[in-house]
Amino acid sequence: MAKRSQDSMSSDQMQMTVLGTKVFGRNNLQFMQHPKPAACTLSPTEVLVRVLYSDLNPVDHHKLNMKADGAAVPDHRSPFVVGFGGCGVVEAVAADKADDAAKSLLNAHVVFLADPSRDGSYAEYVVCDRRVVAPVPAGGAIASHEAAAIPVAGCTALESLEKAGLAISSAEAPRPSAGEGRRLLIVGAAGGVGSWATQLARSNYPQLDIVGTASSPESSAWCEAMGCTSTIGHDEVESLGGGRDGSVDHILCLSEPTPKLFASLAEVLRPYGKIVLVVSGEGIKSLDLSFVFFKCGTVSTETVFTSMRDGYRLDQAGQLDTILSLLDEGRAKAPISKGWEDERSGWKVANERGGYIDAVGSGHSRGKLVMKISS
Repeated sequence: MAKRSQDSMSSDQMQMTVLGTKVFGRNNLQFMQHPKPAACTLSPTEVLVRVLYSDLNPVDHHKLNMKADGAAVPDHRSPFVVGFGGCGVVEAVAADKADDAAKSLLNAHVVFLADPSRDGSYAEYVVCDRRVVAPVPAGGAIASHEAAAIPVAGCTALESLEKAGLAISSAEAPRPSAGEGRRLLIVGAAGGVGSWATQLARSNYPQLDIVGTASSPESSAWCEAMGCTSTIGHDEVESLGGGRDGSVDHILCLSEPTPKLFASLAEVLRPYGKIVLVVSGEGIKSLDLSFVFFKCGTVSTETVFTSMRDGYRLDQAGQLDTILSLLDEGRAKAPISKGWEDERSGWKVANERGGYIDAVGSGHSRGKLVMKISS
């Protein structure tokens, strides 16, 4: 894999524009020139993607703010370019050594996950491994901004649902009774991951009782439009019914599992039920598993980037393809935020104070926002 230290830095190397920073802090992002990756530096499984839209996610802010504001970015990562997914067009593959799977993607319109250990998608070009790239179906049913909303939140939602015991497939239409008698609780259902989880679960389990937690009437309406059966307040989990028998089979926790919240999840969990934690925080250090243990429950964690760090263990290209197929067939829809407008999505406007980058970092946006890099 080509690392930045191996990049040619000659004065005649082609340049690209990136939205990056040489010091930590979201407010320090600025547009700058940076060497464009050359095809000769790509490994056999890598592709060079011209980015059309970048996915926007709270993890962007987490990475930008992981050290004190103004602290210098290490030289080997400077400028620091975040953005961990999106859509674009494969412009190049490894010269003379690309494998057949990579070659098949050349010139294709694709969605991709970006490796957090490398430059991200806040850039005109990004290098991705073809094992986290999938072609967008031809025909125009899926717009580029919709495709760009899939990678981080969509794959996180799909992996979380499968860990919770709800397998997601696009192979065939589900049985009309699929999910009958079972209940899924999504804590924090109005955000990007929650919206995708609702859409994907509903696409495969028509009769599943999906309960989402929401903080306002507007968020409740959004969750129900996505496919939730009903919504409750964040502090009303135990109203679903707890005790020895519980009332929920599958739980996705998209908020920090504080001791109080986790106790409520353990309370409502049914015997042999499954809890998936997608957000960590301080609460993860002191979880009380006693009631979950009594119920033979399962607690799993989910981070979408673990597979990449572990040699691409999961078929995340297949996950992207599954979600794309569900969109193409009309069985699910991309949960683009109601406030998203293409003319406001360009990266110069998105980077302005109060723009889409800030909206995602606020923690209060409903659904997904994406940022246009190029046409």
